[in-house]
Amino acid sequence: MKKLASFLAFLMSISCLAACNGNDSETSSTSDSSTIEQIDETFVEVLGTQDTITMEPNGSHTYAINKSIVGRDYIKLVVNSDVQLIGQIKYHDINDNTKVTTEDFFIENPNGETEFKQFLDNFRTNGHGLFDKQLLSITLTNKGEANGSVTLKSVAVSGRKIDDYEREVYVSQGEIKVGADLATGGTLTYLCRTSYDGETVDEVISHNDEVEIGVNAKATAKETLSSTVNLINIFDAGRQFQQSYYANVGGTSADSPEEISKYKYGKHNLPPDYGANGYERGWCKTADLNGYYWPYNPVQGGDVNSNPSQIIDYKVSRNEIYIKVRAMDWSKGDNGEGLHNTVMGGVTTKSYMENWYTIKGGMVYVRNRFIDWNGFEDLEDVPVHSNELPAAYVVHPLHNYVCYTGNDTSWSGDLTTIPDLGPWNVKAHHNYDPVEEWFAWVNDDGFGVGVYVPNTDVFASGRSKSSTNINLNINKDAMQSPLANEYRYNKAECTSPWQSCYTRNTSYTAPVVNWTMKSYVPMEYTYVISVDYVNVMRSQFKNIYESKTVLNETLSSWK
Repeated sequence: MKKLASFLAFLMSISCLAACNGNDSETSSTSDSSTIEQIDETFVEVLGTQDTITMEPNGSHTYAINKSIVGRDYIKLVVNSDVQLIGQIKYHDINDNTKVTTEDFFIENPNGETEFKQFLDNFRTNGHGLFDKQLLSITLTNKGEANGSVTLKSVAVSGRKIDDYEREVYVSQGEIKVGADLATGGTLTYLCRTSYDGETVDEVISHNDEVEIGVNAKATAKETLSSTVNLINIFDAGRQFQQSYYANVGGTSADSPEEISKYKYGKHNLPPDYGANGYERGWCKTADLNGYYWPYNPVQGGDVNSNPSQIIDYKVSRNEIYIKVRAMDWSKGDNGEGLHNTVMGGVTTKSYMENWYTIKGGMVYVRNRFIDWNGFEDLEDVPVHSNELPAAYVVHPLHNYVCYTGNDTSWSGDLTTIPDLGPWNVKAHHNYDPVEEWFAWVNDDGFGVGVYVPNTDVFASGRSKSSTNINLNINKDAMQSPLANEYRYNKAECTSPWQSCYTRNTSYTAPVVNWTMKSYVPMEYTYVISVDYVNVMRSQFKNIYESKTVLNETLSSWK
């Protein structure tokens, strides 16, 4: 338990980062359109079927192309293979052949014919391919442990674009609407209960000069801020509901109590084997103004300096948003100080994160999937690290933390409500091995956001700036949010300095699992979000538990 607690303390210190009410009619929208996005994927072939080749482990083959693909930054490969493949796309500026760029990709466990698609890096502010392109070649490398048979059957390009890239995409069903922001790696950035039994859910200023959110809150309020309230805090790229993972690579002995004691190693003073796993830690000041060497940390929303992750693919259907992204490494973005092992524009990790955001039964089901393809060495000797599954940031007016801390397995025991949680790095609440694997952040009437995440180890929760204080005086910095300003794009305009989705203050919970990351091994899990009163969401989550529709058994693949 002490070992787990130490990892939780580290995690807390670095975080910035059944029945549906109403009708079941479904609508979907992209931006504020009422129609489903129509995707034009008209592909033009640029290579054609190639001969089948046999590749030895780590053997490679390069396919020369050398064709203009101006205006076509969406690429599709069709590959028939029986081994995992690392690929590289090589192109140069059509007007300057000395400006050469490569992009890596990964095709996992194909076992036959696989279709791989991705947007080339032309749709983000820190992209490396921000020019018209001449596609030079495709290289494939066998990452399996045996000889592989590989046939590249097609390379084609399309004019499909993320026309207004920095935007949110939305789906809605009944009284629930969700949005994912492509400018922050497709993280879940919008969660709205559009109505509740015919009443609006309002964000208001009360007569006590506090920011409050509740059903028909405007009826007794001094001022109404909004009746279409986003319940997710999106102050910066480290917030939202998103994927974030850690690996103790690059000087792993720094986390060994024996080594620390013997050689006085620590976060500021790394051991001689620093970088031994093929990774060198960046110097980061997120949790310490003096900075220290940060572990490998792919973050879906972007890095410490808000450099956005690369959208690989996405699709919006009737009640689901699908996202595929290459995440940024949190510590590697240079902010102009030239910190050690940081880079201007940041470093895009060799990993894929995928999300499926689906609305059903009046709740939001989020399926997350992650695979790392760095190929770090000696991972069996790397100490475990705590991970957020997911990192969940809820707006601060929902300031009461609710969970079940007892041992009654009937789902009928008394709930624990904690109204005075302090900052997560000072007074975080740890609910170890919860019998009921859910938590909620609610208002004083018990209305708010609940999250069900089975098969995790502990829920670690806290606030960012204050405990119960939702007074206007300390919650008026919404206009300072990067996502309310230079990264706002098509989000609703920030109309008040107290708009809680944009303020620095937030309520936070991370369901935590400790593990050692495994290269080339996928990990996935599902969580469920309810926007309701506590007694309703508890009943909803109990139904999911009893029906065994969400088990998260695959989490054990990394434990």
